Amino acid sequence: MSDHCTVLLEIVDINDNVPEMVIKSLSLPVLEDSPLGTVIALISVSDHDSGVNGQVTCSLTPHIPFKLVSTFKNYYSLVLDSALDRESVSAYELVVTARDGGSPSLWATASVSVEVTDVNDNAPAFEQPEYTVFVKENNPPGCHIFTVSARDADAQENALVSYSLVDRRVGDRALSSYVSVHAESGKVYALQPLDHEELELLQFQVSARDAGVPPLGSNVTLQVFVLDENDNTPALLASRVGGIGGAVSELVPRSVGAGHVVGKVRAVDADSGYNAWLSYELLPGTGSARIPFRVGLYTGEISTTRALEEVDAPRQRLLVLVKDHGEPSLTATATVLVSLVESGQTPKASSRASAGSAGPETALVDVNVYLIIAICAVSSLLVLTLLLYTALRCSAAPTEGACGPVKPTLVCSSAVGSCN
Repeated sequence: MSDHCTVLLEIVDINDNVPEMVIKSLSLPVLEDSPLGTVIALISVSDHDSGVNGQVTCSLTPHIPFKLVSTFKNYYSLVLDSALDRESVSAYELVVTARDGGSPSLWATASVSVEVTDVNDNAPAFEQPEYTVFVKENNPPGCHIFTVSARDADAQENALVSYSLVDRRVGDRALSSYVSVHAESGKVYALQPLDHEELELLQFQVSARDAGVPPLGSNVTLQVFVLDENDNTPALLASRVGGIGGAVSELVPRSVGAGHVVGKVRAVDADSGYNAWLSYELLPGTGSARIPFRVGLYTGEISTTRALEEVDAPRQRLLVLVKDHGEPSLTATATVLVSLVESGQTPKASSRASAGSAGPETALVDVNVYLIIAICAVSSLLVLTLLLYTALRCSAAPTEGACGPVKPTLVCSSAVGSCN
């Protein structure tokens, strides 16, 4: 005999299934200027277990500018939580962890690579706001004098920098006639020889601009100091008009003693510094070797070295060499003709435009004499006018007074009465 029955077996779930994740709808790469809350990806999770073992929660790598937002059951959104800066971090490697509620819990991870795309938010930057450049004058045309360089923190075309001059005028000429800059390399060239005597400082700006949309740019200032070279010979100055055969002529009494200043050679140099520092020396010339004259090394004053003697030639020709201190030095020569005269004669001096000698003092004395004569003439004319005026007044007065006080006459204008 037999019998049967129904047996109900209830299978109790254990946490033996790992959560599963699916990442889709990726919005990659991400612009660095994306607004907060931008959705980067959608994540769906599932677990084949049941109950608590099938309840899955997701978490994200900490300390990153992203977060997970639960939108529906078992669905999460990966969104932007803070501002991005590609120049600081250009890419993120995110780790999403899905963990169930079993005991012990099981979990699964998935990686998400987020690349940050550059936007043109950085202007080209120079290392210094101003550069100082020293260039010797008389440079060859087209010589390279400096190189400017700007760095752009952006990427690709946003970091492609080109250079140009911020055009302006230097005096009555355009800046582009003096210098140019290569658009790609930033090399600055001098287009013509620079002249220190014409332009000591050339100051201008160079602009650096990137190729972004819209483009960004910045400027840098260049101060180009033109250094002096010894390219100008000393120029002799003339203080008086005259001369014989293109030389300075001086008359000196024979009675003068040692140290008497005969004249002075004046010269200037268009250069600067040591190149314009002049010295004077007396060259040996034709005639007696016992020339009783000398010239001040830095003053140019010609003076006697001793008392003049009868044996000294009545006419002496002095050659004065004017020399600067440049390397190499440049020179000029002045000729001074000294005529020795007797003490009773009045010295007269003259000079020519190409050689200088003493003379401003004499010209000043002449001017003072003329001024005194003019003042005396005006004063005499005033006194004469006063005398004539007084004489005319006296001639018009009554005879009995003889230019003395006259008794006044009383005049009455009343219609009645009488005046006594």
